[in-house]
Amino acid sequence: MRTALSALVATLISPGVGDTSHAAALPSKAEQIVAAAKRATGGAAWDAPQGCHEEGTHGDGAVTYTTTFSLRRYGMRVDSMRAGQGRSMGFNGKVQWQTGPGGKVRSRSDPAGIEEGIVTDYLSINGFFFPDRFPATFTYLRAAKEADRRFDVIEITPKGGRPLEVWFDRKTHLIQRVVDTHGSPAVRVEARNYRRVAGLSVAYNLDVFGPDGAAVDRGAVTSFQCGPIDDASFDPPSEP
Repeated sequence: MRTALSALVATLISPGVGDTSHAAALPSKAEQIVAAAKRATGGAAWDAPQGCHEEGTHGDGAVTYTTTFSLRRYGMRVDSMRAGQGRSMGFNGKVQWQTGPGGKVRSRSDPAGIEEGIVTDYLSINGFFFPDRFPATFTYLRAAKEADRRFDVIEITPKGGRPLEVWFDRKTHLIQRVVDTHGSPAVRVEARNYRRVAGLSVAYNLDVFGPDGAAVDRGAVTSFQCGPIDDASFDPPSEP
């Protein structure tokens, strides 16, 4: 969800005196597929908001959560509640943190912690829609078919993160699946039940499967809206 990918036609640069004529590089096949996905889910409507707020449940309703994330820079925060016990976690681009019992804050700024924060944040906001804000490499891997559906599979590697395999439906251009084969553990996320919210298409159900194919989590969105956010909320909180 970001700018610039929708410009799929190369622009010729007129040469000046003593200059050499150059043509702007054509987008790769992978970039064109990502651009089509952005258009299918709202296009330029993603470019203006500062960030978004999302509410929902995990574990078939056992956990309720509120997520706030930026669409301009790396920054996200998740506040969750389970059986009356609250927990918060976040990432501000430099530190990954989470709260424990009694408000104890545990933070990580080592390379592994930063990588995990980048990957989680990048996927949460579909960072590949904003290559100017969240640099990444895009590689077309293969075409795939399951039942009567066809997909284009692209490897996307955010800068500072690890490679992710993203499946795009050829007919709808919507994201069907994300596979994190290099995660600990490796997981597969299936997106479904897309709904239109203020001009944006959002997957309201995300099912997570482990390496053995068993479901490890089922997420359901109950509310989604974009607008102003407080960037300070992404920073680690002070301990009581």
